[in-house]
Amino acid sequence: MSLRQLVFTALLVASFTFFALTLRRMARVMLKGRPYDGAFEQMPRRIGDVLLYFFFQRTVAREALSWHHLPIFWGFLVITLGSAEVLVNGVVPAFSFELFGSTFNNVFKGVLDITNALVLVAVTYALLRRIIKKPRLLPFNFEAGLILGMIGLLCVSHFLMHGFSGHVVKTMPISMYFAGFSVGMGVGTAHVIADVNYWLHVGILLFFLNYIPYSKHIHLLGAFPNILTRNRKQPGILPKLDLEDETQWGVGRYEQFHWKSLLDTYACTECARCSNNCPAFNTGKPLSPMHLVHDIRYEMAERGAELLKLSPGVEAVVREEDENATEPTAADQVILDALETKPPMVGGRIKDDTLWACTSCGACEAVCPVFIEHPQKIIEMRQHLVLAESRMPAELARMFRGMENNMNPWGIGSDQRMDWAEGLDIPVLADKGSADYLVWIGCAGSFDDQAKKISRDWVQLLQKAGVDFAVLGLEEGCTGDAARRAGNEFLFQMMAETNVELFGEYKVKKILTTCPHCYHSFKNEYPQFGGDYDVYHHTEFLQQLVEEGRLESGASKDDSVVFHDPCYLGRWNGIYDEPRELLKSTCGGATPIEMERHGYKSFCCGAGGAHMWMEEEGERVNVNRTEEAVATGAKTIATACPFCNVMVSDGVKALDKEEEVKVLDVAQMLWSAQTPALGGSESDAASPEEVDSEVDSEVGSEVGSDA
Repeated sequence: MSLRQLVFTALLVASFTFFALTLRRMARVMLKGRPYDGAFEQMPRRIGDVLLYFFFQRTVAREALSWHHLPIFWGFLVITLGSAEVLVNGVVPAFSFELFGSTFNNVFKGVLDITNALVLVAVTYALLRRIIKKPRLLPFNFEAGLILGMIGLLCVSHFLMHGFSGHVVKTMPISMYFAGFSVGMGVGTAHVIADVNYWLHVGILLFFLNYIPYSKHIHLLGAFPNILTRNRKQPGILPKLDLEDETQWGVGRYEQFHWKSLLDTYACTECARCSNNCPAFNTGKPLSPMHLVHDIRYEMAERGAELLKLSPGVEAVVREEDENATEPTAADQVILDALETKPPMVGGRIKDDTLWACTSCGACEAVCPVFIEHPQKIIEMRQHLVLAESRMPAELARMFRGMENNMNPWGIGSDQRMDWAEGLDIPVLADKGSADYLVWIGCAGSFDDQAKKISRDWVQLLQKAGVDFAVLGLEEGCTGDAARRAGNEFLFQMMAETNVELFGEYKVKKILTTCPHCYHSFKNEYPQFGGDYDVYHHTEFLQQLVEEGRLESGASKDDSVVFHDPCYLGRWNGIYDEPRELLKSTCGGATPIEMERHGYKSFCCGAGGAHMWMEEEGERVNVNRTEEAVATGAKTIATACPFCNVMVSDGVKALDKEEEVKVLDVAQMLWSAQTPALGGSESDAASPEEVDSEVDSEVGSEVGSDA
């Protein structure tokens, strides 16, 4: 073996050994997290996910502004194959892709050459974009310049080392161009240029390999396994806590996350899509989902390095697992004392205000190309604040008391729960005994003045269609969604267990609700408590009734309608088409107007995550959203959620547009289409008391005994 080979081999072994040790340390730190089940189930589908979302970059490809990332990523894969030939050839000079045949070698080298050119163009664009355009959250700094510069040099050194080598293949157009400069140049000089660029190319490769784990490009290591192990179940479902185990009362230390949640932090591409689509961040709140993920990773790196120094078994002391703990040595005690004096992750590196700013809308998770679950991390840290620290905004403390004392977040007396139905003949389950459907009115539909109007129109539509239903009346409580999203798992579990028991007594099998938050809880989270039901959102059910001809379609009085997607209906449950089809049938076939931010990119109304009951400082999320809706020129903003209806209505008031723009639920618009003789929906009435009694008798005669 020549001296050159010895030096090259030693450099290669040292680089890959250091890289392997780094990966091992990162994995050990990550695996300090809690166990995570189901990461390797459905492996064929998971492999398909890797092909679709990692190699084909499906999520990135749907973003028009990310075109330059695609040639960089795909080109880097091709360049990696070409670099593998260079590295193996350095140890075994006889190796080259010629061994696979000259045709394969020539085609691959041609593709490699063109790929390097495309990557160089894309990298140059990315560099200039950061310097000139200065995208939000993507600053030009030393690290960005270093990484883009290294990729650019990798491409340039490829052209020069092949072009001046004297044996470049003709299928490599760019390298052949540089080969032309060697004509008339001494063989020795050309060889030196080729050799210098060869070692530059190899040096960049090996440096980049070991720099990746410490840079923003750590996602090159984390994205693949994160996509492979991603949550393939219904999104937005929070895990059920074992409340008898105090070590599970939320996340206050990084190792209280499960290891998959920590793997998320290695996968972050720092593309800033999450933050740029976050309603809190876009209205000046102290929450950037991207930076939150980074903070968890920094905490994991710092704290994890100390945890790795502890003797086996001593870590149980940190986890407060006394039955598994072993006596710490003097050296262990020094580490434990140092950990005790470090600022906490929650309340320290990650501020309380950051966590409370989240509306749990899921916009961050929906646009993430590597499936990071930001909202779950935030809510788990909220659980720590509420359950372990009893630290929360005063408004939430009041909300919790209202839910505990009166089974609703407003704290209104539960004896007023049926006031919304005054003047209507609404069947109650306790009197009727059984019904095909339980209609869950919900807290908003029972107590909020605007939402009460939605409830009235909604149940009258069911009566007109002859649906066999009943409500719980004064027995109805709250699903507990707001409590769970605000971190009060104790309160949520109490309410869920109470409801499941009540539903069992009445043998409830099917539930209808106008509230996407209640829908999400019943459909996706109540199964954790043995509550398995067929749950339908009112837009789904009403659209079905219209299709069956049990309700009339036809033009409403609204000339133009824009639809606002509720977060818990669309992003969390994938219901986008039904409300739009319902609006089309209501508006005489006219397609609703779309805001720029719609569908999976819909902007939150600002009510989720218990924000309906929290004070908001600075620019208001609901006003931001309402401005976008009003700017479309629509005369009606249609909603499909009582919370959205309240928040958008408040936004219209804040903009002083009440005379120009109406805010109506789709059920209200459909009821208006059913009652042309009334001159409008009952929702236009100021209060239930003002409803014409003739309307009620008319509806009652239509449905007869079916009511």
